[in-house]
Formats: sequence, structure tokens, C-alpha cells
Amino acid sequence: QPAEQPRCYEFHYNYPLNNVTDILNELRENGTTSSQQINHIYNQYSTIYNVKCAAYTELIILVKSYIGHFDQRRAIRSTWGKCHGENVRVVFLLGYSAEFDDQVRDEYAEYKDMIQGSFRDKYRNNIYKTLMAYNWVVSNCSDSKFVFFVDDDYFVTIPNLLKFCRDKKWDGRDVMFGHKQCNPKNPVRSKSSRHRKWYISEEEYQPPILPPFLSGGSVLTHITVVRKLRIAFPYMKTIFLDDVYVSLVAQKIGITILHDKRFVNAE
Repeated sequence: QPAEQPRCYEFHYNYPLNNVTDILNELRENGTTSSQQINHIYNQYSTIYNVKCAAYTELIILVKSYIGHFDQRRAIRSTWGKCHGENVRVVFLLGYSAEFDDQVRDEYAEYKDMIQGSFRDKYRNNIYKTLMAYNWVVSNCSDSKFVFFVDDDYFVTIPNLLKFCRDKKWDGRDVMFGHKQCNPKNPVRSKSSRHRKWYISEEEYQPPILPPFLSGGSVLTHITVVRKLRIAFPYMKTIFLDDVYVSLVAQKIGITILHDKRFVNAE
């Protein structure tokens, strides 16, 4: 039985483009579009460390990790990240900090399981880290099947995750699974608020409420969805709230975001 979905409020977001689906159709049919890209997100950083995929990988797990979280990455590699012989690849996503340069170089040399972007590794740059992940998957792992985005403070039971992937009827369905936020949330507009970590100006994001979105801590989808989003991102103005942004773009191009309690982090 499909998981019961929470009731969500209606949300319409027309700025700055309301025809992203038309742009994608034009690109698919003609290989080009008359519309101009709003942002050049993939050109705003370089890749310091990179890895390649095998010819076919059933499940790619992309772990968003703060550069200084050496212990968290070590723990993942020694526990659930071992993958136990399954056709699964675990890759860590890092930004840059000169403070950890030598340690990261040694870590990469030993494990070869990290992608590092040249942007500063801080919370408000998570948007770069997330979009780097989408770009990397399409560029390096286009033959993969499922893609799972997760934070480094989650414990993932890979056999259960693979069972979930295989049991779902994905054919023709553009869906993303995760912890769906359905209660209307107001953007944080005050820098003095105790929630100032999430402060976002009206210039960056105009609407008075946030759209329904999947919390960025754990999101599962299919490679076809990743490809569509990767193409769409340059035509939608970015905001630093990466989970809100990805869900916003997804819904603009007809991708359904679905809640499943198995993607909620049990602390």
C-alpha cells in the first residue's frame, strides 16, 4: 500500500519564469532553447577532487558532509557505507577550507570516495554542494538507476533502502521521496531571530511562505528525475535553502514530491 500523504497547502511560484517545463520540452526536442539561463550555477566553482562511477551502479548514495567531519565520514565507511557487496556507491560531498587542506588530501588519497568543490564549506553554500551533486551524477554516473541524497548524521540501512527502490513502480513516474514539510512555513526575515541561520531576504525569495518541500537530510529519487532537475536548475533563480530550492524546481517541472516516514531521521 502506498504511504498516506499529508494534506499540503496550494503554492504557486511564478518568479522569475513560469515556463520551465516548456524550456525542458524545447531542449529535449531541439537540443537548444531561445530562453536565457538565469544563473550559471555549474560555472561558479571548480572541482578539486573527483571520482568516477562503474559502468552501472544500481544505487548512488551522495553524503553531504561538512569538510571538518572526518569522524563522521570514518564512521560511515566502517558501518553502513561498506555496502556489503551490493551494487552501491557511497560518495561524500565537500566544500573547501584551507584549514583542512592537508587532511582532506590524505583522506582522498586513501579512500577515493569524495567530491570537493572550490566553494567555501559553510551552511549558506549548501546550495552549491547540492547542485554539484546533481551535476556530478549526470556527468559521471548516467548509467546508475537510483540516487539517494543524505546528510552525514543519518544512519542508512542499505538492504532496506534497496528493497524500497526495487519495490516501487518507477516506470513513467517522476517522483522524489523524503520527509515532506507540509505545514505552511514563513521565511525567516529577521537577522536577530534565534532562527537567523535560515534568514532569507525578500530580494532573494519574495513569497511570504515557503513551498511544500522535502527536508534535505534524506531524499531518494530516480536517475531520470536527476537528469531533468540538472537541466532545469540554470533556468530557476537559486536560493540558499537547498532543500526548498530543489523541491521548488521539482514541482515547477511536474515532479511529485512524496512523504514517507522511513526517510525521517530518528534521533
